[in-house]
Amino acid sequence: MILEMTDPFQSPQDRVLWLLAHHGGKMKRSRLRAAIKMRDAYLNPILGELEREGRIKISGDIITLEKMI
Repeated sequence: MILEMTDPFQSPQDRVLWLLAHHGGKMKRSRLRAAIKMRDAYLNPILGELEREGRIKISGDIITLEKMI
């Protein structure tokens, strides 16, 4: 299931957090990549930034939302 975000000015970080929040707070990396329609080369730095901020946790292939905004 791919959900469309309506705000074209939403940052990539917000898009990732929005998708995680609307998918129970947890997604496989491949499913997140497909839903956000972004290649790994662009997605990985965004995920790294969110993990450093403590907003997500990356455990193997699973991305988990850590705290709500």
